[in-house]
Amino acid sequence: MIGTDELTWGETRDLVLSVAADPATALGADLAGWSYAASVPQIAQVLVSGAKLGRKGAKVIDKLMPWNLGSKRHRQHTAAEIARAQAQMDREVIFQ
Repeated sequence: MIGTDELTWGETRDLVLSVAADPATALGADLAGWSYAASVPQIAQVLVSGAKLGRKGAKVIDKLMPWNLGSKRHRQHTAAEIARAQAQMDREVIFQ
């Protein structure tokens, strides 16, 4: 549980910041505005595959990159959705 000897607030903060900065995670990709999560080795593999196909392959591969496809976030959340999420957080996050 967060905020206990098992997982301190500092450790939780460090984990969240690490995940948020990593585009290979769903959270990191979303925060970066990418359409899907991808690691550097995965992107490199796609780029190499595209390069093997020549100029035409490079153009196709460029269109498939997560930063070119756009983010999955297309809509704003409603006030009711935000209120429900806030109420759930208030119930589940316990400060000790």
